[in-house]
Amino acid sequence: MKSILEEIYYGNLRPEENIVPKDSEYRSINKEITTNIEKFQKKLSEDDFKQLEELLDMTDQVHSMHSKEAFASGFKIGTLIMIESRFTS
Repeated sequence: MKSILEEIYYGNLRPEENIVPKDSEYRSINKEITTNIEKFQKKLSEDDFKQLEELLDMTDQVHSMHSKEAFASGFKIGTLIMIESRFTS
């Protein structure tokens, strides 16, 4: 395996692609979401469903932005903890 810095440089490190929440409700909630989307697809006109899909896509974009910021914040906090523990001991 390459060093972590090489993996980052070459764009091979994508933690968001490998994260699956361990919460027991995760899969059941995802299944429920899929079921409800399918129900809406049957009930709504093609145009209305397209608008719903666009809304869901925007929601995904906002969630992705929030996740990115949470990841960066966690990384910074972890780095500060390492620095502080190294120099205050």
